[in-house]
Amino acid sequence: MARVQVNRVNANIVEWFDNKGYGFARMHGGSERIFVHAKSLNKDRQGKSLSRLKRGDELELEIIKGLKGRPAAQNVKLLSKEDLAKQLPFHLFTAAILLLIVQLIVLLDQATFSLLATYSIMGLISLYLYRYDKRAAQYGWPRIREWQLLAVDFFGGIIGGLVGQARYRHKTSKITYQARTFIIVAIHSMFLGLWGAGIIFS
Repeated sequence: MARVQVNRVNANIVEWFDNKGYGFARMHGGSERIFVHAKSLNKDRQGKSLSRLKRGDELELEIIKGLKGRPAAQNVKLLSKEDLAKQLPFHLFTAAILLLIVQLIVLLDQATFSLLATYSIMGLISLYLYRYDKRAAQYGWPRIREWQLLAVDFFGGIIGGLVGQARYRHKTSKITYQARTFIIVAIHSMFLGLWGAGIIFS
């Protein structure tokens, strides 16, 4: 029997009841609450069992169907400050650098405004697709295939794709996906660098 892959997603605690041992989390960009029970918490870095959380705690978890088909969490990991630091800045920093390079190429008259417009439009499309796919994982909607997300990023949506991964914490914990993403980043960096230097399209 083929193994069913369970996607891990990020969410933060919006409500927690210590006396009852459960609470609710919400995915970034999502609206529906996810039931989180203390028994679903994994051990911390020191191997101690966790039994309580607090509002605002960042989690990595798997979503399953709970009572009445409502979303519930399993295999819940409490993310430390070190974990969070690894997830966000690099994506946003890389997106900012790529956007700056595109703007400089246009300002230096190496390209017309259409270059910036293309990256902006494709970036917004990619951002929307990451948001949709994140919500699809939560609500059980039809998912967008990984190669389709990567294709949009490759054809100009990479800046929005990086922002979407960071904003919705989507695909950031999947090593193979991240490797493909930064291959696309490298390709665009080289392409824009050659264009800006006047080596191509001069």
